[in-house]
Amino acid sequence: MNPQNFLSKTTTRWFCLLAIFLLVTGCTKTLQAGQPGGPAPAVVEIWHSLQGAEADALQGQIQTITKAHPEVIIKLKYEPEQNFVAFSYQAEAGGEGPEIFIASRDILRQLYGQGALAPTAYVDQEAFPATLAGFRFGGVGYALPWLTDVPLLYFRTDTASVPANLADLFSAKGGISLTSLATATLSTWWNGQGGQLITGGKPVIDNPNNVAFLQQLSTWQGNKVLRIDPNALTAFAGGQTHYMIEGASQAKLLTQQNVPWGSVPLDALLNGQGQALVGTSLGIANSEVATNDEMRPVIQTVEKALLTPGVEGALMQAGHLLPANMGYYRLPEAQKGVFPQVDSALTKAWPLQGDAPEWKLIPLQDEAWSNVLTGNASPLEALASAQGKAGSALLAKGQP
Repeated sequence: MNPQNFLSKTTTRWFCLLAIFLLVTGCTKTLQAGQPGGPAPAVVEIWHSLQGAEADALQGQIQTITKAHPEVIIKLKYEPEQNFVAFSYQAEAGGEGPEIFIASRDILRQLYGQGALAPTAYVDQEAFPATLAGFRFGGVGYALPWLTDVPLLYFRTDTASVPANLADLFSAKGGISLTSLATATLSTWWNGQGGQLITGGKPVIDNPNNVAFLQQLSTWQGNKVLRIDPNALTAFAGGQTHYMIEGASQAKLLTQQNVPWGSVPLDALLNGQGQALVGTSLGIANSEVATNDEMRPVIQTVEKALLTPGVEGALMQAGHLLPANMGYYRLPEAQKGVFPQVDSALTKAWPLQGDAPEWKLIPLQDEAWSNVLTGNASPLEALASAQGKAGSALLAKGQP
């Protein structure tokens, strides 16, 4: 036999064997969703309430997530806040709706109350305890904290300095302004001085510590060093007010307006005592209808991706809320400005669960505070009236 023909035939056999081997191994390899020849990508629909720059930022982050996870297609749908609960409930009642909701804490509480949410598919290991508690009902997490806020004390660095304590603050020339008088704003000072709403499972709105705190508020207002001003932020930026309590998220706006400002957590004036009630928060929840064994892994993938520091940071830059997870505050860029104070405040914040009875009593206390500061009642009268309504409030059904 011609040696060249022999070599040619031998080479051809090896190529054939190699081709067969590749064909067999290719057929036996598990094909992945989103890969050529594999199953079709899973579709995850997200209903959200974001608008403007925040909605655009979410769309951009979703595109990045789908590039990193070709096994999933994510569809976004905007729902106005005023229609969000009713529309979502109607959809799920008909066996439809999205896999994931992104909405405010209040909206998600209402959806939970209607049975529209399933326990979270993803377990968030980076959540601050207080932000996570706000979405827990019966000890079970029904949403994941995404973006949030917490109150801080701001001062103008050109005309004021950090006060040593509350007495020092309220003796300062110019006083302090608040957009609204509410437990959510002053919770750190209120509970830091012994304020309570529930003791031993019973309401105690009119307890002596609550009366003393309300008397204190009334005295400060009477001395014109505590002002309730819907335009407090504008007054502070214009220099009419030297001190102000506002959400930490407002620091970005003050910087953009070139306002000389500084800030401290509210507990700094009480030797570290007191816990802030977490402010406005957005959460991520998965729906009762769409969360099943088949979709759970895909929902987990999307929720995990949304909760990364990079995504939360991008939404913060576009909007007005701050990352709700500890991971962001470990980044180099979060070691300056307002972020270390936010980290401190959120670490110590009041871990009030979403179905805690205090949520039903806080509006009664807020009403009592308002009645006193508008001159309609004395502190003792206002809190006694609130205490009289507390039993009925706790027994009322509906939103937790």
